[in-house]
Amino acid sequence: MKISAIEPISPAWNKMVHILFNPFDFKKWLVLGFCAFLAQCGEGSGSSGNPGGGGNPGSSYTEHTVPEMKAWVHEHIELIIVAGIALFILGILITVLITWLSSRGKFMFLDGIVKNRGAVKEPWAEYKKEGNNLCIWSLLIRFSAFILFVGAIVIAFMIAWPDIDAEKFGSSAVNALIVGGGSLLILIVAFVLLDFFIRMFVIPTMYIRRISFTQAASIAYSDCVSSNKLPAFCLLCMLFVLGIATAAIVLAVTCMTCCLAGLPYVSSVVFLPVSVFFTCYALFYLQQFGDEWKFFPRACSSCGYSLEGLNEASVCPECGKNEG
Repeated sequence: MKISAIEPISPAWNKMVHILFNPFDFKKWLVLGFCAFLAQCGEGSGSSGNPGGGGNPGSSYTEHTVPEMKAWVHEHIELIIVAGIALFILGILITVLITWLSSRGKFMFLDGIVKNRGAVKEPWAEYKKEGNNLCIWSLLIRFSAFILFVGAIVIAFMIAWPDIDAEKFGSSAVNALIVGGGSLLILIVAFVLLDFFIRMFVIPTMYIRRISFTQAASIAYSDCVSSNKLPAFCLLCMLFVLGIATAAIVLAVTCMTCCLAGLPYVSSVVFLPVSVFFTCYALFYLQQFGDEWKFFPRACSSCGYSLEGLNEASVCPECGKNEG
């Protein structure tokens, strides 16, 4: 069985065109865009303000301000601790909520593409179990990532402490940079690969087989990755290349619309073809592994017309291409 990272591109493009433009249904766009918005919750990076100072403050300003700030902190230390704990808990609750919505939304969006429909209520209820299970594991992975990254930073800080205490940049600081930088780089690569595996293999497996995260991860690795590591690596590289091209287009369109296309939900609708294409690309890649991985009915490779029920050597009734 030959697995290719290039061959799925054409059917994925045709499927995207078929879903979104054949025929064009604005209502379906809005609903699928909403599902895509939920699926991408917490993944986009919003713009953050960067307030700048209005000039270079003098030494007298610093001499007066720093002691006042220290005094204020000492006077309100209990309030600061309580506020910090409250913000920390609020941050956890928001993270849980966003992760839950995103996990449920991923199956809603996947269902809309596979079944070529714009629906919210039905897939929300139908894939409740899978979505909640994905949410739990996503939270565990995020928590593990947080602990590991903080741990790497703390270890690097402890290594560098002798130089920090001596207010110099010596061998301890260099060792801290090497250990900390190397650890962070390894962790980043590891979690990028893990995210790639979950998005491209685990979630579609959970969807098509209606199984848990751990079962899907085991099956996806043994059937699709274990003996096909080179195609999986080629898939990762192809996604990287396509992602760069797509990012350039998204940036250009966002600038042309004065950033209106970058607004939440609006961006999910405007760039819906991008989201649908990449999802179809992952599904058509998996379909190469056999009938057990069949997400879509057999369709014409040129126009996307469904050939379900026709013999293998049939001619496409839509475009006339011989699919034999």
